[in-house]
Amino acid sequence: MTDLRVVISCVSFETVKVVEPILYYRADKAYLIHSSTKRPYIDFFNEVVKQLKKKRIPCEEIDIYYGDFSLVMKSVREIIRKEKAKGNHVYVNIGAGPQVYSSAAMIASMMEGAVPFNAPTEEWTVKDATKVFYEDGRPVGNARKVKDPVRIPVFDVNPPDPQLVRGLSIWKQITEKWKIRPTREIMASFEENGLIDDIWEDDRRKKHSQSALMRYRRNYLEKWESEGWIQKDRRGKYSLTDQGEMILEIFS
Repeated sequence: MTDLRVVISCVSFETVKVVEPILYYRADKAYLIHSSTKRPYIDFFNEVVKQLKKKRIPCEEIDIYYGDFSLVMKSVREIIRKEKAKGNHVYVNIGAGPQVYSSAAMIASMMEGAVPFNAPTEEWTVKDATKVFYEDGRPVGNARKVKDPVRIPVFDVNPPDPQLVRGLSIWKQITEKWKIRPTREIMASFEENGLIDDIWEDDRRKKHSQSALMRYRRNYLEKWESEGWIQKDRRGKYSLTDQGEMILEIFS
């Protein structure tokens, strides 16, 4: 089936801020990201599932650590791409869950054309410290009631060039295997994977050509460095940066 409404949410210490927006959008399916089987976290997750089942809304559990930016962004992005490929409409709740989840989910939504939203709290449960998060023994969360979801403006955020990411992944694998002067092996692998062509100086395939080396540097090394994915030390040796690692974790 196509043209379905899909809502992605994170369940931590909320139930109302998760369930009511799903009902508001009349979701045909819900994805629930959560991180723990321990109490009290699992109580909130189980309550959300229970309420959705009563409404006969199918839900899929995504058990990942929602405090890991790269993992959240990769997971949310994959869900969005999968559902949009089916012709479905995807809404992403960024208002429930920790800030790391919200940031990653927002960026993933902007990149892949999903609709991010927040449901502002209208009434709070926390009026007495002895009743935090629970009412009559039932987990509710901070919010007892929320306003209608408010869509968040979407900006044009483009994902990185997949060819640059693919090349960086190969570069990392080769440099980790060949610690000293791995350029020949990198370029050979690039040729095998269709990232660069005509790299050999002669038919013996013993030495790469100077023009191929320049193309490799111009089209890959220099671009990776300008993006902050790799950095050069005083000896002129390149290494992967934390940002480069994150790019590979999310997009490769």
